[in-house]
Amino acid sequence: MRARFNPKVLPVAGLLVVLSGCANVIMPNEQIELTRNAVNRAVSADATHYAPVEMRAAQDKLSAMDRALGHLDVNTVRTLAEQSEADARLAERKALASKTQEQLEDAQKGIEVLKQELLDAPSETSVL
Repeated sequence: MRARFNPKVLPVAGLLVVLSGCANVIMPNEQIELTRNAVNRAVSADATHYAPVEMRAAQDKLSAMDRALGHLDVNTVRTLAEQSEADARLAERKALASKTQEQLEDAQKGIEVLKQELLDAPSETSVL
């Protein structure tokens, strides 16, 4: 008995090949979550004010990552997520460093004011 080619089987076979390829695609959900958390932490640390360039880069890459998610481009999603997370962490650290620097400068100004008040104050021993 001779096997015959059935053209109706071809679309089904093609569909099975495509579906098996899609089954192997695993979205980096953990990395995506880490990225979103890093961007949110940076925003909470006022990075948009203290590190606007880095924050903008993180947000732009996050948006590009979301677009790549829509296209199911796993490699691009992973790359953009990692880059966005790194930018957000840098922005957060720069913001925290800037805030700390401001606090230090305020403390130094306060110390200078206190020193000046002590120098300007009349001595209690000169009254006796």
